[in-house]
Order: sequence, then structure tokens, then C-alpha cells
Amino acid sequence: MARNIHVWVFCYDGDFTLGIMNSLPTDREILRRIFEMYAPSYPGTQPEELRGKNDPYLPIKINEVATRLGCSPEMLFGRLYYHLDEKFSYTKDGGAQVHLFALKVGAEMHCVNFPFLAAVLAEKDEEHKRQLWSLGVAITALVLSVASIVAQVITAK
Repeated sequence: MARNIHVWVFCYDGDFTLGIMNSLPTDREILRRIFEMYAPSYPGTQPEELRGKNDPYLPIKINEVATRLGCSPEMLFGRLYYHLDEKFSYTKDGGAQVHLFALKVGAEMHCVNFPFLAAVLAEKDEEHKRQLWSLGVAITALVLSVASIVAQVITAK
């Protein structure tokens, strides 16, 4: 996946510093990367099982996901644990909590609720498509407006 690179200039007491900063992955990019990396292994099956485990939680390797996203493992962990889990987790009527990302589930560390992640990703993808559609309509309107102005200027002569 291509990463956006931003060039920034910092001025402090007359000294200019030029640097390159990679943009942070979006929530959608994080969820998409985890989904793509772990979809083939969900639900996990044991050799003696015909069906996968009925456990929605799937352990992920933070370091591998972070490497593929081009960010630090600490940044990715913080985004998953402090931001995304806080944003999307909820409590069911019986008091049970449903987490998007759990620090520990049984003996496994760093687990995502994979079906929940897929649902959140589908919502993010739908939102992204709506935004692209709106942007396309706005650009088309702008092009038509400019073309109309150019046509009026040309015919006025």
C-alpha cells in the first residue's frame, strides 16, 4: 500500500528544519490491514476439528501489522487499545462487554474480535464510498461551472 508522505518545515528562532513525516494510518487502513492479514486464518481450526472454534477473538501480531502499516508497534498498540477499542466497544444488556481489541483473552495476548472488526470495517468502507461519491459530484459540479464560465467568456467576444 502506498503511503502518503508529507514534507514539513519547522522554524524556530530563524532556523529552518526540513523533514519528511509519514502520515499515520487511518482507522480504516488499520482495520483493513488486520482483516487482510488474518481473514484466511479465521475461524481457526484444529486438525481434529471439522469446524472452526466458536471464539470470535483472534490473536494478532502487533509487530507484523505495524511493519506492514509503516508505523511503530507502540503507535499501533495505542491506536487499537486506547482509541479503537474505546470507540467501538459496548456493553450488552446482560452486562457482558464486547471489545474490538482485547489485551488478553484466555492465554492469548493482543486479540481482535474478528467478526466485530469485519463489521466495523464494512461501515468504514461504506462511509468512505459515500465520501468519494460526494467528492466526485462536487468535482463534476466545479468542472461544469468552469466550463460554463469559459463558454460565456468565449461567446461574449
